[in-house]
Formats: sequence, C-alpha cells, structure tokens
Amino acid sequence: MMRDGRRASHRVRRILIVLALAAAALLCFAVEYCGGRGGIPTWETLYAKAGLSEPSARPAQGTTSVTFLDVGQGDSVLILHNGSACLIDAGPYEVQDTLPDDLRTLGVEKIELLVMTHPHADHIGGMPAILEEFEVKTLLLPVLDEEDSQTGLLARTLDTAREQGTELISAQDDMELSLGSGTITVLSTGLLPEDGDSSELGNNGSLCLRFSAGNFSFLDTGDAEKDSEADLLVRYGRELRSTVFKAGHHGSSTSNTEDFLRAVSPELVVASCGLNNDYGHPHHEVVQRLENLGIPLCRTDLDGSVTVTATENGFVVSAARANEETLAPAA
Repeated sequence: MMRDGRRASHRVRRILIVLALAAAALLCFAVEYCGGRGGIPTWETLYAKAGLSEPSARPAQGTTSVTFLDVGQGDSVLILHNGSACLIDAGPYEVQDTLPDDLRTLGVEKIELLVMTHPHADHIGGMPAILEEFEVKTLLLPVLDEEDSQTGLLARTLDTAREQGTELISAQDDMELSLGSGTITVLSTGLLPEDGDSSELGNNGSLCLRFSAGNFSFLDTGDAEKDSEADLLVRYGRELRSTVFKAGHHGSSTSNTEDFLRAVSPELVVASCGLNNDYGHPHHEVVQRLENLGIPLCRTDLDGSVTVTATENGFVVSAARANEETLAPAA
C-alpha cells in the first residue's frame, strides 16, 4: 500500500510539473506574440518590474541601434545598422579585457569602421585589443602629431592596425562613409591651434561625426569643447539637428553650450562617464541645462550601458541598470 501511495504521489508530481511547463510555455508564447495588447505585458515590462535588464542581442537586419558602452571614465559607442558595425572609440586601458566580450554579447563579429575621435587614453585604451580580436576593415583617424604617433599607446594602436591589415584613413571635413544603408559624415576634423601646432590639439582636435539612417540620426563630438561647438554652429546651424547626442566631453561644462544644444535639439542625450569620477562629470551646470531645455539624460555611471534602438515612430531606450524612466519609449 505504501508503494502504491508513493507511485501515486510521483505521478501527481509529474503531472504538476508538466502542467507548470505547459503554463510557462503558454505565457512565453503570449508575451512574445501578444505582448503590449489586451493587458498582456511585454518582455521589456516584465524585466523592468523584476529589476533586470533585458538580454542584449544584435538587432535584426534593417534595424538601427546605438549602444553607449559602460567603460567607466571614457568613451566607446557602438553603432549597428543593417548588420554592419561601427565602433567609435574604445574606452580606457582598463577595459581591454572586457570590451571585446561586451561587443560579442551584442552580436558583433567584425567591425566595418573603427573611429578614433582623438588619441587620449580614455578613448583609445582598448583599441589595440579590439584590433587584435576582431576583423576591422577601416580605422578612421583624426589629425595626429607625428611625434606622438611614434610612442606609447597611440603608436601601439597604429602598429597593431597595420599588423592586422586594417586600412588606415585620415578623416577630412565633409567626408562620408557608408554603414549599411546609413551614412557617417565627418562634420569636423577638429580645430587647429592658431599656430597650427598639432601637438596642442587637445579636446578640440576631436572628430565630430553624424550618423544618419532614415529618420534616425546620432551626433558624436568626442571631447570637443565650446570653440569646436561654436565652429560647428557657424558651419552647419540647424543641420546639426540629431535624434540622439552623446554629451560632449563626458558631460563637461567646457562643452554642451545652450546654443549648441538648441541647434542639435536632441530627443535624448547620453553622457559616458565613470561612477564617482574625479572630474565630476557630468557637471551640474550641464545636467541643469538639459533639464531646463526639457531634454532627457541617460548616463552610463548610473544606468550602465545604454542602448537606443530606432523604431518607425521614434526610438526605445534600454539600459543595463533598467528603470521605468530609462525604458520609456520616445515618440
């Protein structure tokens, strides 16, 4: 009798397990194909309520996304469009071991275009590792000082690119490069000092780039400061208007002037900066300026890596450390 009771108990457990699995499968089906309709939640909503980030995946063919990678106090931005990848900068040296894996998690297998906005260590620290671990077709370079190009991290980056067979090209104003069916335009190669000494380029020597595909656009000015922004305003004016803008110089008050922000008129600004960084980025003045202008701000120090995915009606935003405000879609 005891054996019969145990068998019956095991059968009941198996039946309950099968029913639970069937219910889970039905729920997954409903969320996948009916999410957002009739009161059925989407995966994004479920992950947000659970305090989790939705697993990253490479966007489907024909989609556009821009991911601001959490590299600490530095910059690294990945543009994916129609299956093609462009990486703008590669963070500080500390991410050389983790950045390649982060890109693979996003589905990157090869990189059509690697951009060096300027040769500061917080922008090119991980670049040799990227060149070694991925097939990189082209490396786009800013104006470089010849002496600096022969030593240190910059020399290692250039040498690695040559060793790997990567094409090196120097940016020129108004140069256009294709990425899938989209276009990356070099708006500016930076400002030379009045004496023309390229060794004194600094932050204003940053490449300023604009990516556009359909009704979506993204502006990246590296660490360009007020003088570069003023130059861009004179040259392009309202043509600077972009859907998303990476805050200049990690959100520093040396950049991101009100006139420039009004011209760009972004629907979202993302500041790439490290948690509790020594520079205080993004600066309070800039955060307040964006708030006054009604422009939403995401920041990698608080939100982690931030991905903006274009949609027919605007874009949606997801973040590694998700919250309702970050996940809100833009119309």
